[in-house]
Amino acid sequence: MMKKNVLFPVACFLMAAPLLTSCHDDVDSSTAENTTIHTYSLVADGTNALQQEPATRVLSEDADHKIKSEWGKQDDILAYVVGEDDLHTANYSYITNRNLGGKSNFDGEIASSAALTTNSQIAFLYPGKAAQGNNRTITPVVKNDDRSSLYHEASDKTQKLVELNLSKQDGTAKTIGERFDFQWTKQKPKKVEGKKVDISLGKLKRIVTIWGLRFTNESNQPLTNIDSIYISNVKSSDIFNLDAGTFVENNFDDERTNLVIKPEQGQTLSSANGKYTYAAFIPGTYTDVVVMVFANNKVYQRTYSSITFNEGIVYRSDLLKMEEPKQKASVLVQGVQWATGNFIHYGPVNGGYWGIAPAQWWISKRAMYIDNSRNEANSGSFLVSSQFANAPEQTTDDVDLFRFGDIEYALNLSTDKFKSGKNLNIEQKFYVGDGPLKPETSDRSKAKNGDIVWYYTQNNHRQYRYPTETDILSLYNDANVQPAYCYTDKGTLVYGAYYTTNKGGSVSRINAFPTGVRAYDKYKNVTALVRANIGLFLPISGLRILSNKHMGFRDMTWGSGAYGQYMSSKATGLVQSQRLQVGPTKWTISNGEKAQASAIRPVLVSDDGQEDPVYPAFANIK
Repeated sequence: MMKKNVLFPVACFLMAAPLLTSCHDDVDSSTAENTTIHTYSLVADGTNALQQEPATRVLSEDADHKIKSEWGKQDDILAYVVGEDDLHTANYSYITNRNLGGKSNFDGEIASSAALTTNSQIAFLYPGKAAQGNNRTITPVVKNDDRSSLYHEASDKTQKLVELNLSKQDGTAKTIGERFDFQWTKQKPKKVEGKKVDISLGKLKRIVTIWGLRFTNESNQPLTNIDSIYISNVKSSDIFNLDAGTFVENNFDDERTNLVIKPEQGQTLSSANGKYTYAAFIPGTYTDVVVMVFANNKVYQRTYSSITFNEGIVYRSDLLKMEEPKQKASVLVQGVQWATGNFIHYGPVNGGYWGIAPAQWWISKRAMYIDNSRNEANSGSFLVSSQFANAPEQTTDDVDLFRFGDIEYALNLSTDKFKSGKNLNIEQKFYVGDGPLKPETSDRSKAKNGDIVWYYTQNNHRQYRYPTETDILSLYNDANVQPAYCYTDKGTLVYGAYYTTNKGGSVSRINAFPTGVRAYDKYKNVTALVRANIGLFLPISGLRILSNKHMGFRDMTWGSGAYGQYMSSKATGLVQSQRLQVGPTKWTISNGEKAQASAIRPVLVSDDGQEDPVYPAFANIK
């Protein structure tokens, strides 16, 4: 069998998307050539830093599943002189533990652009090893002035601002202690004699929270063979100020809100025998927190509407009787019950499926092979979604783009048929023909044009319609919207816009579009959230231009910017209709040609509580 790989849009995104240092150009490559650098021998007393339980430093779990810690031999702590804005050396200073236990003492060299005195202040950040090597989770950053919003990029020189990245962990207390148990303090030297500085670390403040988790299945049996855990809507990455000991505020573009826990290669996690899986992240009060566990070829989910985590605390939770999430009839955003998938046709022309896609991320050709020129291939090494292919062709067995008001010729991909006429609202309406004078009919058997969604779902348990102008405007004017992506069932990526209800009040609306082209780092993983039926995800779906089978404006690598084009039921002219456009360079309500085939995200009309039969080809799609 030919080896199959998933191709991501850029190599750094595939290899190390969560690490700013891997995916950004170096911003500050200059050295402080005109700055005199003073180097001191720093000796720090760590005796009083080891106090509270659970103590900080190297973490481990004892036989009773309690977290314990002690200073480890060769433990490193990052040291930084406060106010050194003009000192940009290649590496931070570090002090290293030379002893064990409560009598730990640290020593090392520290660089400063000014002579140190007992009035100087030195900031310390633990663990120092997390700022070293290729797998670091502490990265120096500087503000990027090219973006309208506050955003920071990686620097190859020391800075007072660092990114703390906790987005990928292995679930063990040991690894948290080595790479994610961030702790900070700021102290003045006790004594400065020549080039020797003595200081006491005092008590380091843990600036993260730790959550220990145990899981049981629907039968209340402990989950074993856990392959991975996804925690969504908790902050797993942010920018920290070494001088102030605080996180930067109002820097939405820097923050990640997804945490992935995967054990080491070839291993699994387990809740048997009382074992905990541990996660560290940035404290806060969070809403719609989703914990999704993949174990024994099943998926289990628990959702918290609101939960608070304070810094420096180890929490423990038993998530009992977790169940596998099922696709719901709709998701509620700004008071509108949106379908959990675009309207599609799938399968044979006769006898195929017409209705709601099996997942919110669904686009036609969700997984396709391409060659080195990004053209579609029958097989190969590169498997991508159609968002990363060169002009993919839509076929009648996989359609997600439709012309305005066309029912009769919806699968004739090369025609230009549509419902003409102005001042029309085709929501839940049928017409006997496509001309502007063709009358409306209530007889479905005579319908040639009109609301294709209502046409194919009005006799189902779950009934849907075209979205109206009011529905579309609620997304454009009111809802929170963020750049996001989902993994498909084939492992490919689909990018789009993720909407949630803006509750107003003191909380500002989030609107992060447009993003700029190829700004993949600005998109967050919402796979677990949409699977948990939280929020509305609209893929960047592009369109088919007049009489053309090729899907245009879907290519996420295109320099002018792809976009999703979602129709409302409103005709704004004889040959034009209203649509929402959203993408890397687009954020608008526009009037477009009715003959352009565009996406439709339906709205729920009614649900009698019964599920419609699952189309066989969708039975195993999650």
